[in-house]
Formats: sequence, C-alpha cells, structure tokens
Amino acid sequence: MQMFSDNEGGILNLARSYNKYGLNQQPNGDIEYMEWAPNALSLSIFGEFNNWNRDEYKCEKNAFGQHTITIKANHDGSPKI
Repeated sequence: MQMFSDNEGGILNLARSYNKYGLNQQPNGDIEYMEWAPNALSLSIFGEFNNWNRDEYKCEKNAFGQHTITIKANHDGSPKI
C-alpha cells in the first residue's frame, strides 16, 4: 500500500486513473495523452490529422513507464485530433 501512496497519491487515485490515462481533451482544446507501457521503447500519436507522420507527436517516457504528450489545440481552440 505504501507504493501506491508514494507513487500515485493513494489507492483512490490509482482507482481513478481512467481520468488521466488515454486521450483526454482539456477545456482549452489541447489533447493530453498518457499510457502505461513500461516495456515500450517509444509511443507516437499519428493519423490523418498530421498526415500519418509518426515522428511529429512522440511521447515522453518517465521512470515508471508512463508515456505522455500534450497535443496543442488548433489556433481556433478546436482539438487537432
């Protein structure tokens, strides 16, 4: 249980991790993405919105195996995805 307190802020925060993992649109239109993939060397977000460019939106990986990226909104506030 101490591991959850030290790394996730408690067991309840871990149970509510669906609020932070995956793709989440922010009020300003930015998209935040987080995935737990400790054995992955890298993760990227790509699709029609960026002409399938696998190098444009690469996630950063932390020591716990979480990969994260924020994809900034378009100039009009709409999400890129």
